[in-house]
Amino acid sequence: MLNRVRLQKLQALAESNGIAAFVMVPSASLVYLAGFDMKQSERPAFLIVPQRGEASFLCPHFEAERVRRDSGIAELATYTDEEGPTSALTKALSGWNLGKRVAFEYRACRLLEYDVMAQALGGQIEMVDARPYLAELRMAKDKEEQAYLKTAAQAADIMVEAIRQKLAPGVSERLLHEAAVQALAEAYPEATIPFLSIASGERTSLPHAGTSDRKLEAGDLVWADLGASINGYVSDITRTFAMGPLDEELARAYELVLAANRAACQAAKPNVTAAYLDEVARAVIRDGGFGDKFTHRTGHGIGLEIHEEPYIVAGNKTILQPGHAFTIEPGIYLPGKGGIRIEDDVIITETGADVITTYQRDLRNC
Repeated sequence: MLNRVRLQKLQALAESNGIAAFVMVPSASLVYLAGFDMKQSERPAFLIVPQRGEASFLCPHFEAERVRRDSGIAELATYTDEEGPTSALTKALSGWNLGKRVAFEYRACRLLEYDVMAQALGGQIEMVDARPYLAELRMAKDKEEQAYLKTAAQAADIMVEAIRQKLAPGVSERLLHEAAVQALAEAYPEATIPFLSIASGERTSLPHAGTSDRKLEAGDLVWADLGASINGYVSDITRTFAMGPLDEELARAYELVLAANRAACQAAKPNVTAAYLDEVARAVIRDGGFGDKFTHRTGHGIGLEIHEEPYIVAGNKTILQPGHAFTIEPGIYLPGKGGIRIEDDVIITETGADVITTYQRDLRNC
């Protein structure tokens, strides 16, 4: 259902920034504001949140009852396939007097939605990216959101343990994948899997390797990068295992990644910047001689999307606040040899941070 508190906060941002309206297409932000989602198609559908007044929704006529039921939005502009959306929206906005500066979420919106809105308002409109304003609202998770994230983290821990139990020479990455899926279905039947990637051997040097049919061999590194979704809120964890003793270089790399993970998790607290946390993790690996092998940011926000704000990356001056949820995931990747990543989910508290993924991080030889 439409979240009135969040809607009012968005309208306050619209007023203070001179934005006539926010337009929300089917996306995580629509879920955040209206409590429901629908698939994008050739038939445009979107939520309109004006600076003042009631929110309205444009959708095909045959979707009207579902939108009313799932969102509680009373004001709908509906259209048939024969009519198309423009005339219906033009009529619905006939008394519009809020201006033509309209915010669309660039990463979710298509030119189709822009064109329909522009035509309904009589031609060219000034387009603004809605994402920074939505991120400001979405970054700080409330208690209910935090509870979903914590349950999703617990579910992810169970998936990792199911994978560890199956580790043995001759077992395929695909079989490990299936073991994680089954474990989640048994423990949390309401959960879904937004992503699940398992890599072994030299493939672990590829940060986004994806699961293959490769069979594990003695001496392999194996990592599992996965998440679970509870009521739309996602976790994201990575653990790296060894199929026997590691050589000196890989053993040292593991020690550094673990130390970088711990240092950043311990440094996470209110009023430090995202860039600061990135540097805390990066400095450990750089000082250990592997700085050029840490090839990605230290982390990213989690919530209704797997990757969202705040991004834990150099240059990001976002000041972390209670309720901000994100990953800490330093890694070292040695092409042709192997890679190591240890990833945890963190929620900033009033005094520090709560690491909500708890699966053990010390190197486990299997």
